[in-house]
Amino acid sequence: MLKEKTQIILDACGNHNGDLRIIEKMIADAKSCGADYIKFQSFDASELNKNWEDYENNFKYYSQIQLSFYMHQKIIEQCNEVKINPLFTAFSLRMAKMLANLNQTEVKIASPDAENWELINFCLLHFKRVFVSTGMISAKNLIDLKRMLRNTDVLFYCISKYPTQEKDIDYDKMILFDGFSDHTEGIESAKKAISLGIPWIERHFTLGKFLPGRDHKLSSTPDEVKELCDHRDYVAKCEAYKRRWTNG
Repeated sequence: MLKEKTQIILDACGNHNGDLRIIEKMIADAKSCGADYIKFQSFDASELNKNWEDYENNFKYYSQIQLSFYMHQKIIEQCNEVKINPLFTAFSLRMAKMLANLNQTEVKIASPDAENWELINFCLLHFKRVFVSTGMISAKNLIDLKRMLRNTDVLFYCISKYPTQEKDIDYDKMILFDGFSDHTEGIESAKKAISLGIPWIERHFTLGKFLPGRDHKLSSTPDEVKELCDHRDYVAKCEAYKRRWTNG
């Protein structure tokens, strides 16, 4: 039985469009809605695989939304000011080293890198907590990864479909993981996961679903995040009430 409130991570992904003003608003809204973390993506578009389908358009898009070193510093500074935890996904060893140099103690590894042992080993050595999504890992490598991770690390149940359909989610399998990285269009799946006692929830975050960009449609608005956090708080109160009466 979960004895602590589920932690909610909001992934800004590319929904900030590389604009610090939007980033500042997203951080402030994430805090006011009750989220525990806001996450950004650390990558360099020049490191994209040139064999990737539609490389030129992808390079143009990611060049526009990549975060500079200065922007990383400003994100950390504002998160500290409003008291929300900053988190970054490191998409390369170079980005992980930069985050370590910025004194970050936690880092996220995305599904495409869940079998990148060099990156994982570096992060385990240099960060106190490593979050790993598993949407693209093989069953054999998942077993190996679990053996590598520490008690402080977080392994996410994840389906790498954008958006994910509710029918594709295996809740019986999910409870074997530490968290749920949710790519569905609404928040009902995340609510159900919280009710099941899943300790960590990750959702994409946007200031508006109809803003220009790739990820807004399957992202949660501030109103949805507030509803999800309120549900999380209600479940936590119910669990605390049960424990008082059962000496749990």
